Amino acid sequence: MEKSHLFVRESSGLIKQVNFLDVIMLNIGNMSAGLALFTSITPYVQPGSNLLIATLIGFLFALPQAYIYTYFVTKIPRTGGDYVWISRILNGGIGTVMALSLMIESLAYFALTAFFASSAIQTVFSEIGTINSNQGLINLGSILTQPIYSFILGFVIFAIIITINIVRAKWGYSLISILGIVSLSTTIIAMGVILANTSDFVTKSSEVISALGGSVASYSGPSFSWGATLFMLPFLALYTFPWMQAGPAIAAEIKGKNSLKYNVFISLILTFIIVTAGYGVMYYAGGYNFVTAQYINNGFIFTFWTAAIGLAGNEILQWIIGIGLITWEVFILAYGAIVFSRYIFAMAFDRVLPSVLTNVTKNGSPIFTHLLDLFATGFFLGVIVFIGSQNALALYGATVLGALYFLIVSIAGIVHGIKNNVTQLVPIGVITAGYFSYLTYVSATNPDFGFVNSNGAPNPITLAFVIGTLVFSIVVFVVSYLYNKKKGIDLNMIYKEIPPE
Repeated sequence: MEKSHLFVRESSGLIKQVNFLDVIMLNIGNMSAGLALFTSITPYVQPGSNLLIATLIGFLFALPQAYIYTYFVTKIPRTGGDYVWISRILNGGIGTVMALSLMIESLAYFALTAFFASSAIQTVFSEIGTINSNQGLINLGSILTQPIYSFILGFVIFAIIITINIVRAKWGYSLISILGIVSLSTTIIAMGVILANTSDFVTKSSEVISALGGSVASYSGPSFSWGATLFMLPFLALYTFPWMQAGPAIAAEIKGKNSLKYNVFISLILTFIIVTAGYGVMYYAGGYNFVTAQYINNGFIFTFWTAAIGLAGNEILQWIIGIGLITWEVFILAYGAIVFSRYIFAMAFDRVLPSVLTNVTKNGSPIFTHLLDLFATGFFLGVIVFIGSQNALALYGATVLGALYFLIVSIAGIVHGIKNNVTQLVPIGVITAGYFSYLTYVSATNPDFGFVNSNGAPNPITLAFVIGTLVFSIVVFVVSYLYNKKKGIDLNMIYKEIPPE
């Protein structure tokens, strides 16, 4: 078969319209630094944990992975990013199964983010309402956390994001940049508020904790423990730093070689600075003992964000900071809408998924992948309502698929290094492969990640979802392989070629 007929067409149809700011913000949204300062990490703090040291270690282990991503995104800058690398270096079936599994897991994550965005809104409404004695605001926050309203709110927000991306792809990227700037700016403002209240941080924070229904705790544990600090590393590793594939996934649309070359490292460094500064100002203002005691005992109501709102001093500043937290949630949904569509587009371009998913509007928008994203996320939102929000939390346990995926990317780096005599990739790949092997093990055995219950038995919902996702992905590839073979198209030949831009 001629090379020109392997793919759906001879060019992707996507437009190079993503500037340096857009791709940096896309990556930062992928790493979700703002939510690391909310409730994704601090509620799991142990006596003796030092989040600054844990963050530094997590950052250092992310550097080899960033090197691998930077190497490949400059060498093979194609839509689909690491899916293309895995499928060409290792095997088309492996690339498809892993990428499709990751996207299904991502759909569940985006649906959970959309659904539980109401919890961030409720946190903001409840705290501002409590501080200012506004019962109506408190009641409104409580209403929005009810399942049906959480569903409606989440779906409407996501539908608006999808619509913007469909109308014009550039608008979707501009939305990412706007949300990123607002998120980062309000995070900095929140840091400033905390630092400005260092002298009475403990007193005011204690009042806020009591007002929100918590009980101010004291601390008698160690000032530092390596074991407790390293215990926190997987939380940072699985929820923040490794998620650097957003920029590479849209590589074919990025303008300029420098944007390709530096986007991963700059985004990683900025994320490290944000997370470190957030934890740092809390330790500095409140002292290690007070802050650690509240994280351990009030981890879901005492966070960087709730502390900043409580210390703000006036309602306008409270709302600015509160909107910043809410914006981080929307930021994640906005990056997700773009990244999901590009992975699906890449697999469809390789003929694994229906070719209709490669249709692109004149404005560079892969319209049908966005529509698939909207309906699939809506389906998962409905499932969350159907099975109950507490049961739906088990879907977070599918993070094990993400750790496994990055392990496969690391192996691809090793294999490519050996085959092409790129010597530096081999030891770097070995380091990241070992690291993600460990993280895969932790995510599959630590009850805090949701894959297993406290008794060590797998959560049935999570287990069924993970196994079902892998089986479904395998079936999709096998069916696609056989279907294309009947048409005289050998998928194995496709995976020997790099797709066109």
